[in-house]
Amino acid sequence: MTTTLTARPGAPARPGPAGRPVAAARPRPRLLLPPTPDPAPCPVVQGPTPALPLRSVLSPVTAADWPVPARAAREPELELPDPVPVCGAVVVAAIEALRGARPLAQLARWVSPEVYEALSRAIAPTPVTGRRAVVRRVRVSRPQPTVAEGSVVVHDGTRVRAAAVRLEAHRGAWRATVLQIG
Repeated sequence: MTTTLTARPGAPARPGPAGRPVAAARPRPRLLLPPTPDPAPCPVVQGPTPALPLRSVLSPVTAADWPVPARAAREPELELPDPVPVCGAVVVAAIEALRGARPLAQLARWVSPEVYEALSRAIAPTPVTGRRAVVRRVRVSRPQPTVAEGSVVVHDGTRVRAAAVRLEAHRGAWRATVLQIG
C-alpha cells in the first residue's frame, strides 16, 4: 500500500527528503486583537509626601497601634447523629467479629486504628456458632459535644456481657476510640 501526498489545489508541491512531493504548510490562523490605548500616565503628587509613622521594635505594642480584627464566628458544629444506636451497633459488631461470625474489616470504618489492632489480636481462632448478639440496654453520656461515652449490655447467645465504649467525632461521624468488652 502506497500513500501519495499531494499539494493543496493552487499550492505548488515541493520535494520532500526522499524526492516525494510534500504538501505545502497550511497558513496558521491569525488572531486579530483590537488596538489597546496607551496607558494613562501616573499621577504626579504635588507638595510634600505625608510622613509615615515609625515604630521601634523595642517599643511596646498596643491594640491602638496594631488593631486586631475581630475573630470570625466559630464554625458551626457538625450535626452528628445520635450516638445511642452507634454505641450498640459498634459493640455488637465487635462481639460478632471476636466470635468469628463477622469479618473484622467491617469495623475498620467505625473504630480507631488502636481499637482495630486490639480486636485483631483478640479474635477467636475458630468461629463460634450460636445466636446473634442482642443489645439489652445502652446508656450514653455526652461529656463534650464531640465525645460520647456509653455502656452497653449485650446478650451474645451464651452469656450476658457488659461493654464500655468511647465515641469521638471524626469527619462528621462517630468513631470508637476506646472499647472494653467484659
